[in-house]
Amino acid sequence: MEFLQDIRDSVETSVSMKIFPSLKVASYNHIFNSEFTVFPLANCRDLENFNPARLSKIPYPENDRPRGQKDLDSVAHHRRIIRKDGHTEPIWLVLKKGKYTLLDGAHRIVSTYLENKRGIPSYVIRVGSD
Repeated sequence: MEFLQDIRDSVETSVSMKIFPSLKVASYNHIFNSEFTVFPLANCRDLENFNPARLSKIPYPENDRPRGQKDLDSVAHHRRIIRKDGHTEPIWLVLKKGKYTLLDGAHRIVSTYLENKRGIPSYVIRVGSD
C-alpha cells in the first residue's frame, strides 16, 4: 500500500510545483511516462526540491525537523525495510531540461544514505525533450 500513497504524493507534488497543470495530466505522466531505474545516490546532492544537508550522519537535527518526530520515525522505518529487503520503495523524480527534481522520497534518500547504499530505486518522469 505504500506504493499507492507514494504515487499519490508524487502526483500532488508535481501539480503543486506546477510541473503538470492538473492531477489528471500528472497521473497520466506518472503512469505512462515514467521509467524505473536505480538513481545514483551521489547525484542526490544536486536534486532540486531536496536539501543535500540531509545527507549527513544526523540528517534531521532537533532544530530542523519540518514534521517533528515523524521525520525520524519515517527514516527509521525505511532503514528497517532496507535492512530486511536490501532496498526501499522507489522515489519519484522528474527530469526536465537536464535537471532532476524530487517529487517524493526525501526520507527514503536519507535512509538509503545512512545504510551506505550507492543507488536508490527510482521512477523518473521525463518532461519535454529530456
